[in-house]
Amino acid sequence: MDITEITTLLGSILGVLTPLGGVGIFLYRKQSKRLKEAETRLAEVNVDKAKIEVKAEDWHIWKEQCEAFSDQNRALLERNTELIRINREKEDAHQQDIKDWEARFTDQTKVLRDTQRELRDTLNGQIELTGRMGDLREENEYLRQWLCEDAECDHGKPPRERLKGKRFDRARLRKCPTCGELKINTTINEKQ
Repeated sequence: MDITEITTLLGSILGVLTPLGGVGIFLYRKQSKRLKEAETRLAEVNVDKAKIEVKAEDWHIWKEQCEAFSDQNRALLERNTELIRINREKEDAHQQDIKDWEARFTDQTKVLRDTQRELRDTLNGQIELTGRMGDLREENEYLRQWLCEDAECDHGKPPRERLKGKRFDRARLRKCPTCGELKINTTINEKQ
């Protein structure tokens, strides 16, 4: 084999391979372009998938927060209901205390008024007794004026010097309906 044959052989191999290689390069370039486009689409899909996963996680976090707020609101509503019930019970007890205080105040007021009435009646009785005692003193003084030291004295004659010229007034005496004793008639004294 000669060099010319080798060169021809190499030229023909190269001639055959060159169009095949060009077509191969052309086909490889289209394939690589498709692969790059597919990779970019895959990257975009992965980004979109990551965004969706982040939104899903955010949604789950939001849902958990909503459930926590809902539970907290339920607990607060139950607590408020309990406080309202307790306040109603306290208010009822307070109203009962007020009614008891009013009843006790009414009872104490009644006792005080009864005591005041008794005191007023006692005071009026003492005033009446003081008036009677004054009448009795006046009667006693009047009768003592006419009392004679002599046991056989006639009351028509005054036994003392200061009573000379005065007569014993039997009209001033009256008979007590209960005991029958003679007493000074105070109504006559009041008319004079």
